[in-house]
Amino acid sequence: MASRLLRSSWPAFIATVLGLSWILVHHGVTARDLATFGAYLVLLVAFPGVFCWRVLLVRLHADETRRPTWFEDLALGTIFGFGLQLPVYLLGLWIGRPRLFLVIPIVIIVVSLSSAEGRRVWTMPTSKVDARVSWALGAVIVYGVAWLARYVFILRPMSLPTYRTPSVDETFDQAIISQFLHRFPPELPYLLHTPLEYHWFVHAQLAANHWATGIDSVVMLRRLMPTATLALTVLGLGAVALRLGRRPVAAVVAPALLVVGASNVIGPHFHAGGYLEPFLSARYVSNPSQAYGFMLALPAIMLVLEVLRADRRPGRGVWTALLLAVLALSGSTGTFLPLFACGAIGVLLITAATRRTVDRTVLLLAAILVAVSAFAQLVVMRDTWPGLRIDPLLTPRTLLRWQGLEVSPTAEVVLVVVLVVAWLEYGAGAVGLLRNRLWADRRAVWMAGTVLAGLLVAFLLFAPGLSNLWYQRSVAPLVVLLSAWGLAVLLPDPVPRRLGAGLVLLAATSGLGAYLLSRAAERGDSDPRSATYHELLATAILPVGLLVAYLAGRLVMSWAKRPGPGPLVIVAVLLGLSLQHAFALAVDTVAAPDPTRKPPPNQFAPGGAHAAAWVRNRSRAYDVIATNVHCRLPDEKPCDNRNFWISAYTQRRVVIEGWGYPHGTDANYLAHVPDIHLRSPDPVRLRINDAAFQHPSAESVRRLVDLYGVRFLFVSRQYPVDLPGLRALPDLLSQRFANRNYVVFRVHR
Repeated sequence: MASRLLRSSWPAFIATVLGLSWILVHHGVTARDLATFGAYLVLLVAFPGVFCWRVLLVRLHADETRRPTWFEDLALGTIFGFGLQLPVYLLGLWIGRPRLFLVIPIVIIVVSLSSAEGRRVWTMPTSKVDARVSWALGAVIVYGVAWLARYVFILRPMSLPTYRTPSVDETFDQAIISQFLHRFPPELPYLLHTPLEYHWFVHAQLAANHWATGIDSVVMLRRLMPTATLALTVLGLGAVALRLGRRPVAAVVAPALLVVGASNVIGPHFHAGGYLEPFLSARYVSNPSQAYGFMLALPAIMLVLEVLRADRRPGRGVWTALLLAVLALSGSTGTFLPLFACGAIGVLLITAATRRTVDRTVLLLAAILVAVSAFAQLVVMRDTWPGLRIDPLLTPRTLLRWQGLEVSPTAEVVLVVVLVVAWLEYGAGAVGLLRNRLWADRRAVWMAGTVLAGLLVAFLLFAPGLSNLWYQRSVAPLVVLLSAWGLAVLLPDPVPRRLGAGLVLLAATSGLGAYLLSRAAERGDSDPRSATYHELLATAILPVGLLVAYLAGRLVMSWAKRPGPGPLVIVAVLLGLSLQHAFALAVDTVAAPDPTRKPPPNQFAPGGAHAAAWVRNRSRAYDVIATNVHCRLPDEKPCDNRNFWISAYTQRRVVIEGWGYPHGTDANYLAHVPDIHLRSPDPVRLRINDAAFQHPSAESVRRLVDLYGVRFLFVSRQYPVDLPGLRALPDLLSQRFANRNYVVFRVHR
């Protein structure tokens, strides 16, 4: 019994949990919060999610040749559980019962105990998975979280004072979360009566997490959710790759490639400038929507691939699960579904052209993806892509300007090649799909078409802030799936130990060489955060040069009538280039175990969080606040419009605080003007608001109150304000709170 347990996946699971727990506790998460969140994931997410996943996909378990494993059901079912929980939470929030979703596991327990069908769900036959896969995936998860801890968590210690939040995006996320703690449908909280034109599912999920656990949303944003989404992304992607490639090696290679990411010859600490950014980056934490979207996309990807299988027709359960999965993905982020729909349309057109008939299965798939994508854009996010416009090559031109490089046709071509090569080189294993005409498989065609669509958006379209590049990043799971599938085809089964060790050594040598090259380039730079033209050129040429050298070697060996190196050699070399990130983490950890870091900038003056908490505790959920704080810094010119902290920490709506990110602001876009410096989309409202603070009178204050239903005035002494004038209106205002930097007035009705 003991030996059987040791050969199972349980030791790997326990070791992974202990490793993650040590990292999180070391970085400020209390053991109580960790245990509470773990119980929440198991009881409220995984338990109902796995049950419903298995109910819908019961027919797959009857397929003796491709029966799912418990690993697949547990990984994808847990992710599916988030999608099931969220609509119930939103319904409860709408009717004033935000904890309504807590009844879901109770219903599942009742069904499981009271019916034979419910009990059968837990005993359906499953396939086994090699325990070595569990150890390998556990290592990838721990590596990913260790990377986040070394480069991201350390920048935002949990002991950090509230007013020293290093990322303005955190206050934005907190502001959106505040809406989903108390009200639905939501608005943009820092700009009253402005639709929330954003992918907000992760913020609603974080609000639900808070209602279930009581854990502060700051801990969720900075530590717990990034760790959970990373772990589930690795497990979910491994499950999809295992089902696609049908070999354990695919289950390990795909998530490992995703987590290690792209490569460059610019420097291991290159800031990436927003364009060479791998999957695992600082924005994995500061942009929770994209991280959440990566995770939620995996059940949808698995089900699309299941629908496109040529050896069987999908049943109703598969179609139902697919519809639910894409609906769960619809508001998680706006980049995946349009690309998935493009890939499905591509399959439909190619099938119609080659077979002279319309494939009804693909037609239904395309219809579902297009319909849900339109629903997401027009209803959930209320967004018709107004920020995107057709402007070929404006993206590379903008990136060159960001790096301070001269814009020229040659430089544009180089940067385009860099963008393509850096994001596709870890798909080198896809060459294996050339065997047995697997490239013609509908699944391969869909994934390749989706990847192509993501790349085209980056080059043909443009959006302020270069948000169009998120489409390119969103195809990363499909790139690594193609690579892992092809590699599983290339490798013999089973893989001889000698061959496996040789390929691993070759990949490690390639990664070490890339690290040494990029480190040498970084040491020669005056600013390691920027790229030179020659570094970009080297990044574009290195993989291409290695491929040319391989082909030349094959040609020479052919002339000499000797066997040349097989494709596994060049695939290992190209995939190994990404290992430079692993070498950088190892060297940085050993050389600088306690790195020095600059103190984070002040988002607001001391006392601001205290004043905001006072308002939150003495106001109602639907009360409105007016403030004289708009720019991130007092007397800032030009004004940085990303000021969100008052709505974030009061959890109330503000007449006009900042105005960063909404499409009304993006509509004011001007060339060579950063989007953070664009003017207010509602100058009339801004004048009415500021008149009440700078020129207070019964008329100016009453106008503000009557037009917008204001209940509190939140005043910063550091911004323009006539405090004596406000205090001279006792019939209209009463001062209720004051400290060195902030004053709060209550409006008399």
